[in-house]
Amino acid sequence: MNSIYSVVDYLRDLFTTRLPYFPSNIRSALIIILFCAIVFAELYMYIAVRRIRQNAAKRKKDKWNDTISNLLANIIIYGDDDDTETIINHFLPQFKKLPLYRPFIKKMLTKELLEYHANFIGKTADVLRGLYLRLNLHKEAIAKLKSNYWEKKIEGIREITQMNLRTEAENILQFTDEENGQLRMEAQAAFVKLSDDNPFRFLDRARERILDWHQLVLFEVITKTKNVQIPLFSKWLSSKNDSVVMLCLKLVNHYQQWDAIPLMVLLFKHENLKIRARAIENIGKMEAEMVEENLFEMYFNQPIEIKLNVIEALGRISSGNYLDFLKSRTYSENFKIRMAALYAIKLHGPSGEDLLSKIYHDSTFQNRSIVEHVLDQRIKN
Repeated sequence: MNSIYSVVDYLRDLFTTRLPYFPSNIRSALIIILFCAIVFAELYMYIAVRRIRQNAAKRKKDKWNDTISNLLANIIIYGDDDDTETIINHFLPQFKKLPLYRPFIKKMLTKELLEYHANFIGKTADVLRGLYLRLNLHKEAIAKLKSNYWEKKIEGIREITQMNLRTEAENILQFTDEENGQLRMEAQAAFVKLSDDNPFRFLDRARERILDWHQLVLFEVITKTKNVQIPLFSKWLSSKNDSVVMLCLKLVNHYQQWDAIPLMVLLFKHENLKIRARAIENIGKMEAEMVEENLFEMYFNQPIEIKLNVIEALGRISSGNYLDFLKSRTYSENFKIRMAALYAIKLHGPSGEDLLSKIYHDSTFQNRSIVEHVLDQRIKN
């Protein structure tokens, strides 16, 4: 102890009494050393205090996490004899004993409850949702919609969607045309799931592009969500937003909405080649024989990609009315056109295969090998 006092006294004397008498370079070096020593001591103290706080917080978190997990586990193993409301009233007082006025405990409970809810269905899921509402945890999710950060808004939208808070559909609608693509996608998917009266109203106001991967997500949400009121998607085929038209074309085909055929014929002249191609593809898949003449008439002034779509559509329709036309395409100088025409003829069944046999006998050696390839039953188009 005396040695420590001696060192302290020496340093005090060094920096208060003797320092002015040293050369300037030595004074500067001593001041730098003192500064570094102070910074090092403060940094060490900061790290020590931080670790102590982290360990204390972890112990506290583990304690409350165990308590919350036990409460939720009791719900899972509780019998199914009682109705949902009775079970909620049974467990609600136990959850209310938690100090939910503390933000970190409320956040922890919400996170655990959402994870349990995502992994259970039926009465258990209904009980968890009831507790979520009765404990007013949904207010935090609604508040996130007003955040200045899009990540927080997405968290709120996902939570609201998972807990099926249908009253918040209108609040989510405002984000369905946001500039941020991720937020826009989450809002649109959520609105489809939550809206009761018109789940596709967001398409009326869509100005931002619906990206290709976003269309896949929306398509899956729309086709797999139960009890969604499916409208006539032809309503949006005249939209100025090309991505909306493309999405609706996919849905028209999926739900086989024949009322959309006249509008799809109008899209044969659309300036966007992808939309034009998709409309032709739909006509083929729906086997709309009444549109064959339109397909034939448009063929000759189209780029190669669209010509291929027209030939494929005529093959899918397979009425036989345009077999001669398809035969004439088998002599095209373009290999893709020849191959597409041969496959389209094959799709006509026995009459098509008979025609392919005739083409085979009248063709050159090179074309005969192509016909043999097309007629090979082991190869799918």
